[in-house]
Amino acid sequence: MKKILIVVVIIAALFYLFKDSKSEVKTTVPDNPDATFRPDPTLATFSGLEGEVTILEEKAYGDINGDQKPDTAVLLAESGGGSGVFIYAAAYVSGPVNYKGTNAVFLGDRIAPQTVSINAAGVIKVSYLDRAPDEAFAAEPTISVSKELIYRNGSLSEK
Repeated sequence: MKKILIVVVIIAALFYLFKDSKSEVKTTVPDNPDATFRPDPTLATFSGLEGEVTILEEKAYGDINGDQKPDTAVLLAESGGGSGVFIYAAAYVSGPVNYKGTNAVFLGDRIAPQTVSINAAGVIKVSYLDRAPDEAFAAEPTISVSKELIYRNGSLSEK
């Protein structure tokens, strides 16, 4: 009889421990507590483009739509089959459920992208090198240009 009682107590204890471990909420702390989530736009679809598109290395992270979630500003290169390489700015923006690509804003043909940033007000600033209006596209871009873009009413546009 004692053996049966001991077995029942052991089974009850194991059941209690097993049940308790299943109801426990486990949290993990990232290795780097300063690390922040950065949305990855590689699977996004950006409107306004027709040819083959490549996401360039220049990216910026910040809140462009005012929802306190990080968004990503990107530069895109579109090859239309000819000699031109058209550069666009676009964003990967947080929504109520998931992220979505914006429309693409044309910056120039065969320009040299430099930097992309997002300021505290959510304005995207793109800096690049371009050519003078009378220069051929074969000329090296040397003129510094900046454009500011804003996200408003679901669309990206020049400020």
